[in-house]
Amino acid sequence: MSRTYNVNIPWRDLVQHTLTLGPQVVAIYLDLLRHQWMPEQKMRCLLNRRLTRAIRHACREVPFYQSVRSDDAGATGSDGLAALAGFPTIDRDSLADQQGQFKARHAARYAPRPRRTSGTIGKPIEVLLDRRTRALHAALTLIRMQWAGWKPGDRIAIFNVPLGYFGGGKIDFETPYTLDAAGRMLILNAARLDDQRLRQFSRLLGEYRPDILRGFPSTLVLLARSMGAEKIKIRPRAIMTGGELVLEWQRRFLESSFGCTVFDFYGMWESVAAAAQCERGGYHLIPECGYVEILRNGRPSGPGELGELVGTHLRNYSMPLIRYNTHDVVAWTGQVCPCGRATPTLAIIGGRGRDLLVTKTGYCVIQAGLATRFVPLLPVEKLQFYQEKKGEALIRIVRRSGYTPEHTRMLLDELTKEVGDSMAFSWEYVDDIPRGPSGKYQFVISHVQLEL
Repeated sequence: MSRTYNVNIPWRDLVQHTLTLGPQVVAIYLDLLRHQWMPEQKMRCLLNRRLTRAIRHACREVPFYQSVRSDDAGATGSDGLAALAGFPTIDRDSLADQQGQFKARHAARYAPRPRRTSGTIGKPIEVLLDRRTRALHAALTLIRMQWAGWKPGDRIAIFNVPLGYFGGGKIDFETPYTLDAAGRMLILNAARLDDQRLRQFSRLLGEYRPDILRGFPSTLVLLARSMGAEKIKIRPRAIMTGGELVLEWQRRFLESSFGCTVFDFYGMWESVAAAAQCERGGYHLIPECGYVEILRNGRPSGPGELGELVGTHLRNYSMPLIRYNTHDVVAWTGQVCPCGRATPTLAIIGGRGRDLLVTKTGYCVIQAGLATRFVPLLPVEKLQFYQEKKGEALIRIVRRSGYTPEHTRMLLDELTKEVGDSMAFSWEYVDDIPRGPSGKYQFVISHVQLEL
């Protein structure tokens, strides 16, 4: 039997997904199984065909691309890879400034659902994701779980915020947890966390004994600490993280606490690219999720050279994004993974380069972690991290009424949880933090060169 099919195909789970996503989820799952072993040149031809169709569609149906490719070359060309370089890069600012211009004229044909965020630039942004895209994510989740050692019938615990159709099960913001006995899935709500809730979840997991534990690395760390304090031990087969950068100390702590391997997933809200860790630790690019370029100062980066990930939707036709710059800092490894899969592997440094502090041992994505979870709880008007030297940063704080030195101590304690002893912080109180040259408020300013 071919190695491609030497797995237990989760027919029950696939059939369950077809109820909401249609039969295409089965075909997509089988494609993902095959394509992970597909030779590089054959995969490149497949991607070129899909990219060509996506570009033609965008030039005919999407106002923004009709305006930037008035020569019609994108709509009639037969080589998507060659045509791609003629498109400008876009990013979240582009979506915010030209809302509605990226939506296809006949978007409803593709049964899209909106995904919304306020973004870091303060303007609400919406991306439409086709039913096919949602089916791809459902199928990819099954593949990722199989890479982590999951088998049909295993118990899964998901510790996460409610994410609708990307969350592996539905739960509202107020419900503490829900148990899908038929699907052997326990969903714990991380949206309303306190010590009492963490103790409750620790006891539930002690009784449930999941084979697979999934969630954000930061919230799983809180859970592991609570379980340690309650002297409750579970031994899942694997931990699956995603949604934010997993720091090395978090990985080590989780693997030590639960006695198993962490399998991380890299993706983004706009769904233009994805990479998943295999059993040998490599971050494998998932070609079906998007065509990926890594650019440094506008030119392609070579193996081992850091750049920004730029992704292009291949089959998200309701709102196709072409050359969308995520500003995430990554690099091609240029190495063949020992697992034998043919897909390229990435070195993932973290979130947007402008949100990275360079620690003594690596990088810390301040924006994704501290800014969204902790800072809003402080009586702070503005906060900025300023770095001129590796492993050191100055925190500039604009205080609001009610701020005390105790709040500074709380902030430093939270930072220590994030980065351990790999970063030394000092602080100063200031009256204001001016906007940068672009007119935008910068949460992180680092003058330290990023290196792989």
